[in-house]
Amino acid sequence: MTKVLPKSKRKLPPSTAIVTQSNELVLARYSLPVSEMRLLMTVIAKIQPTDTKLTIYPVPIGEFADFLGVSKSSAYDEMKYISKSLLSRVVTIQKQNGGELQTHWVASANYEPGSGVVDIRLDEMMLPYLIGLNTNFTQCKLAMLLSFKSVYTNRLYMLLKQKRDHNPYAKTYEFELGELRKLLGVSVEAIPRTDKFDKAQEAIELYPEYKTFKQWVLEAAKKELAAKADIGFNYDEIRRGRPVTALSFRVFAINRAGLLPAPATEEQLHLSLPAPTDLDLVTTLLSFVPNDHRSKKAVRATIEEAEKQHGFDYVKRNILYTNANAAKSYAGYLNNALEEDWGHDWGIEQQQAIDRKNTASAAENSNKIAAELRELAGEIKSLQHNSKLTNDAALWNQAETLKQKYFALETLYHATKGDEEEANRKLQPFVI
Repeated sequence: MTKVLPKSKRKLPPSTAIVTQSNELVLARYSLPVSEMRLLMTVIAKIQPTDTKLTIYPVPIGEFADFLGVSKSSAYDEMKYISKSLLSRVVTIQKQNGGELQTHWVASANYEPGSGVVDIRLDEMMLPYLIGLNTNFTQCKLAMLLSFKSVYTNRLYMLLKQKRDHNPYAKTYEFELGELRKLLGVSVEAIPRTDKFDKAQEAIELYPEYKTFKQWVLEAAKKELAAKADIGFNYDEIRRGRPVTALSFRVFAINRAGLLPAPATEEQLHLSLPAPTDLDLVTTLLSFVPNDHRSKKAVRATIEEAEKQHGFDYVKRNILYTNANAAKSYAGYLNNALEEDWGHDWGIEQQQAIDRKNTASAAENSNKIAAELRELAGEIKSLQHNSKLTNDAALWNQAETLKQKYFALETLYHATKGDEEEANRKLQPFVI
């Protein structure tokens, strides 16, 4: 089993790393798991504006393990699995001339023993959509894309950003529901195998009912963008008759300093954020200090010296500890906290309190889905039983329809159980 690291141990790339894609590619249809999407975006971000052709892009396996939050001891096997799977993925691009291109993202993944690097070569058919883009392209921060837990958040973010960048004065952006499902990879068309080395793509229809699509795709993406991204959205349902046939999105900007969430509460201000890699660390640490003490030279000097000696996370936890406990003489209290690392045990206790909340929430969610699965299983068995007794084919077809819903819900159940297991792992003792 892959060992997942606590979030506080994960590292993201500098926020200056940019993923640039043509608008045609942003609006392409494909379906990728989160891990493969993260690898693909990491490779695309390595393409330089001055490049004239696609070349080999090295991805350090240890670095990518940090992005995924997995142990470096299992990173090699994890990367081989992810890259092999990505090699078989098909992307469908609607061309400007009305034609349609079906191609693969990646042409090869080469591993040299002992190098600690995988060399990724993108498919040559991707060249016009990634190289020499002077107009009609969309840019996203790599660190932001890698921070999204849901692939639907990733895709919806890119789609809405493309719409907003292309037409910033529009009040709304409308998508037909069926087309949006295809763009998000919820509805995937079947693609037959073209040769013996290729892999056929089976048709996929996840969340066929709108209410589950709304809950697990739209609302989940809306919540995650509000917490992490530089844009958010609201949406209106458009009905032609009773069913929802289209969605109208209202996109708005979210002011956020780099990729760090604005510290709204003590719980959000804790040790869960990664140390910034391309910002002034001292300035960032000072942002955690109360306004009344932020401009004091003694406070800045203390923080600057402690950061040089002990690093960002050490100083941050002791600032937060001082904020919570200093009754008077803030500068003196902070100085003592930094010398003795008073925030160490306090930080562990605060993190574990949050993890207990997350564990309870994940367990409640998985239990709810498990109950729905049991109910569905009962309905399916009953329909099949009655179909055999009465020789009624319609009842059997109803059971088959429910089975598709069951399989989609089962996928969600395993995902929520994974969140629950990760939360439980983080409750184990750890050293900051």
